[in-house]
Order: sequence, then structure tokens, then C-alpha cells
Amino acid sequence: MDDDTIQHEIFARFAEHLVPEAFATPTRAHRVTYEADGPRHAEGVTPRARFDRWIDARIEDALAASWPHDRPLVVAFTSDGELLRRYDENGCGHLDCVVGLVQREVADIATPWVFGASLPRPQPYLEMVYDEDGNEAGEILRPPPGSEWTAIWYAEARGGGVADTFAGYLHLDGEEVTAAGPLHVRAMTATREFHRMLFRHPARRLHPLRRR
Repeated sequence: MDDDTIQHEIFARFAEHLVPEAFATPTRAHRVTYEADGPRHAEGVTPRARFDRWIDARIEDALAASWPHDRPLVVAFTSDGELLRRYDENGCGHLDCVVGLVQREVADIATPWVFGASLPRPQPYLEMVYDEDGNEAGEILRPPPGSEWTAIWYAEARGGGVADTFAGYLHLDGEEVTAAGPLHVRAMTATREFHRMLFRHPARRLHPLRRR
């Protein structure tokens, strides 16, 4: 795929998801869409059930997140009940790139729901090759050494009738989920980092966690 084709696909995908309300305030979100399953939706369903459904939807969205040329290694979502924003690491691969973006932009949301996922898919790597005399002949791109990997996710709601945090893991072989389960929200480096998305956010004080 050449650069012109990649650029065309990037702009085409961007245009497909233009949301007028997203331009009300500056944002560095990779994508903004109308919220379909957030705090103000699903009438007749308990707030906790809405949050559970929202988490399931965000897990699916995170695993499906892609660029024309690659897939992000870290994604996060925020919801204000009307708009769903997706933040990517833009190729740096670091959690703090995304967490920092979310921290700055979620400050304007009174009752935020947030979700973050670390997606360390096996990556191809460069290997030096040598000629018959042992001299460096250049590098070639090798495929990943394996197909198994583990995704870690974190979710937090502070409003919309919910004040709670959850975390979990997904074992995958390629893109197929082979096992899944819960994690303590501070069990992993990734979950502790995602917990910082609402660091010092006033919603944590206004909507404290309920004792379990």
C-alpha cells in the first residue's frame, strides 16, 4: 500500500465519522461518535447494567480499533453521555501518551465514563542479515515470533448512577479471544496507569466509590 492510498483511507475514515458536536471544543481524539450505549441511554436498564454493557462494547471497540496501515497498541474511550471519544497512542506505543490526553480532555466532563486498553499485539521485527563474508548486508522485516498475547483493560464510571471501577484481561491467539477474566484495578502496571485518567477529577469526590 503506497503513501497516497494510506492518506486517502485516513481522510475517508475521518470524514465518515465527522460529528458536528465534536467541534464545540478542541479535541485530540482520534475519533468522535455519537454515544449509543452510555450513561443516558438504555431506558429501563439499571445504571450498573448499562455500565456493564458499555464495558463490553468498549472491549469490542478496542480490539477492533485500527488504522489503514497498523493497529494502535493503546486506546482509551471517554463518554459524557452524548459523545464517545476514542484516543490512540499515535504510534508511540506508550500508555502515558493516551492517559495524558484523556486527563486533559476529560476535565470538562462532569460525569465521565472512561475505558482504557493496552493491546500489545506481537510485532514484526528487523533482523540484520550478512553476506557470505560476514559483512552486514542490510535488515529484513521478520514476522512476529508468536501469535499469543494478553490485553489488559480498565473502566471507571463517575456519574450516571454509577460510581465504580473494573479491570480485566483477555488472552488472545491472533485476534481470537481464548480466555478472559477480572483483575484487581491495581493489579497491573497498565491498570494503575489507566486509573490516572481521572486523577484529581472532581467527579471522584462527588461520586465516591461504594463499598463492596
